[in-house]
Amino acid sequence: MKIKCLAKRIFSVALAFGIVLSYPLTVSADEPDYEAQAEARKALPIQSNSITDWPQGPEVSAQAAILIEAKTGAILYAKNIDERLFPASTTKILTCTLAMENCDIDETVTFSYDAVHSVPWDGSKVGMDAGEAIPMQQALEAILVGSANEVSNAVAEHVAGSMDDFVVMMNKRAEDLGLKNTHFTNANGLYDDEHYTSAYDLAILAKDFFSYDLLCKMARTPKMEFTPTPTQPDEFTVNSKNLLLEGKKYEYEYLVGSKTGYTDKARQTLVSAARKDGMELICVVLKEESPTQFTDTIALFEYGFNNFTLESIKGKEFAFDSNKSGFFETGTDIFGDSVDILMLNDNAKVILPNNATFDDLKMNVVYDTDNVNAVAKAEYTYNGNVVGYADILLNTQKTTLFEDSENGSPAQDVPYVSNKDGKSVFVNIKIILISMLVFVLIVTLAVLIYRKILLAKREIRKKKKNKSREKERIYRDASKRHSFKL
Repeated sequence: MKIKCLAKRIFSVALAFGIVLSYPLTVSADEPDYEAQAEARKALPIQSNSITDWPQGPEVSAQAAILIEAKTGAILYAKNIDERLFPASTTKILTCTLAMENCDIDETVTFSYDAVHSVPWDGSKVGMDAGEAIPMQQALEAILVGSANEVSNAVAEHVAGSMDDFVVMMNKRAEDLGLKNTHFTNANGLYDDEHYTSAYDLAILAKDFFSYDLLCKMARTPKMEFTPTPTQPDEFTVNSKNLLLEGKKYEYEYLVGSKTGYTDKARQTLVSAARKDGMELICVVLKEESPTQFTDTIALFEYGFNNFTLESIKGKEFAFDSNKSGFFETGTDIFGDSVDILMLNDNAKVILPNNATFDDLKMNVVYDTDNVNAVAKAEYTYNGNVVGYADILLNTQKTTLFEDSENGSPAQDVPYVSNKDGKSVFVNIKIILISMLVFVLIVTLAVLIYRKILLAKREIRKKKKNKSREKERIYRDASKRHSFKL
């Protein structure tokens, strides 16, 4: 800690200690019994435990907790995941995400008077002074290792121009992600009645945060060193209070990264990610008492890794069956039972309880997809709980219309049918559809021309009949005149 900041803190602590000593050493009757509250929270229902044949999750003393698998988005554990609670400094994962998206890490962050002095004296900070400046990478590390509130403020000003404009960016991101129980009023997580989120919403925000390797590295760094520079003259060390990190009491070997949070109202909060055997889990616990935010997080990670398996749909779903899904009707054509023009992204994965198989899943088509190349997506569920998705794509591989597999090398996954000799004949459905369209246009044009010719012939016959009738009328009139004269 910087010397000047340390001196201020020593003075503040001494002053506070003196004030405390001047009062009788009695416990106020209004002082909350946090241990009793934590014990009561253990009895709250765990929604995921009510899913049929779903692995039963552990009791935790958090008011809300969630465990998701990042690749599939599947919720493995759910307890009050939509309840609005205070996130405290876990807010900073969004602050750092927006900074990574909008800035280069070598940009310089300068500290304004407001950025430094809007933080309460007892708020978490590393002691930066107004007018000092550090690189963005060092600023992000100070936020994630030291949970520095004044650095969060300075980064917010640097990214958006002002702290207020940065809050607009934060809420816009929450809106874009469809988060219904989140609203921010600052970049650091200091208490405000209107600054809240939910376990589910925070887990969704964490997916973006943990997608950055640099942020993950910072979020598992136990300490950082500041060295003097022309724009920051002090040398000091910042130590993380996160006990999941290397060398700490509850060090977790599979940890990808983690961010703590605390205020009197929020109590202990923690958002973390872990990776093992290809599975990437994100855990959020809100409103806990120390140190159970760490032990409960470990218990939830172990629950996920020990009870679930990540599986690819490749080899299980070879193609998208339109008839089975009801997406649209197909049938046997002149080529036999041809493959659909739609296909599944076989890189997709689902997560299964260890006692389940892929055949136990149900697949439904949903049209809410962020992939611009997908027409929809297949949603896989296990006893009503979503366990993964696969994009439904147009099957647009390009080959010749028919290509014998013995004489050529067709592209992988191209639609095919089998001929009578048992050889695979590859069919490019796109070309067939275009050919059919051209055929329909030619037939339509021929019909139109034929109809015009028929109409023209009818018109000629009609004119001939009219002329004949006119001649007959003239002849009759002339005959009548001659007959009258006689």
